[in-house]
Amino acid sequence: MKMAAICYAALGLFEGLLVALVFSAIGVAGREATGMPRFFAPLFGVASIVIFPIMFAVIGAIGGGLGAVIYNVAARVVGGIEVEVE
Repeated sequence: MKMAAICYAALGLFEGLLVALVFSAIGVAGREATGMPRFFAPLFGVASIVIFPIMFAVIGAIGGGLGAVIYNVAARVVGGIEVEVE
């Protein structure tokens, strides 16, 4: 669960950076078609760098924990996976 949270947080940071790049480009391109001030677009971009990793980490931790529980229940019923290393 911890590893899933860390991996998903890293993925969220990467995606947050991409969203920040897009929102920053929207802020300087064109006129105000949406009626929002231009400084909101970069502000949303910077907020995505903070919010996305947290959101992804929480969802990844929940998904990783549920996956571990489902695997453990199934392993008791079926017998699990056995790996032999020489």
